[in-house]
Amino acid sequence: MRKSIASVSMVLTLLACRSDKPEDQVRRTFEACVAAVEAGDAAAAAEPLDATFRGPEGMDKPGARLFLMGLLRQEKIGVTVVQSDVAVRGDEAFQDVDLILTGRSGGLLPQDASRRAFSLRWRKTGGGWKLVAIQER
Repeated sequence: MRKSIASVSMVLTLLACRSDKPEDQVRRTFEACVAAVEAGDAAAAAEPLDATFRGPEGMDKPGARLFLMGLLRQEKIGVTVVQSDVAVRGDEAFQDVDLILTGRSGGLLPQDASRRAFSLRWRKTGGGWKLVAIQER
């Protein structure tokens, strides 16, 4: 009984310590996308995309999902986040990320690491954040 109470108390304490600042919410959503890409799960990686999403060369949400599906079928991708800066202004957040991407199959990514920089724009919708736009810097 005491172990159960101690376990529940520990979990509640950890949940209470979790930050709900908008910047941290955006970071957690981005980290979930990174984890989904590394796991090869295109649907989970595309889930936070807003219906109005626009990416490089005018890519929309369905196009981004198809691109991810094709890429993740061909390659096992590793993502290392070198830097991530988030600024929140009202219901919008702006994130600049520097990444190192690695691919192991020799498909669309080079065999060695590729350093990339992106600017992301997020919009708060309901209780979460949706990715509205991404562009390479």
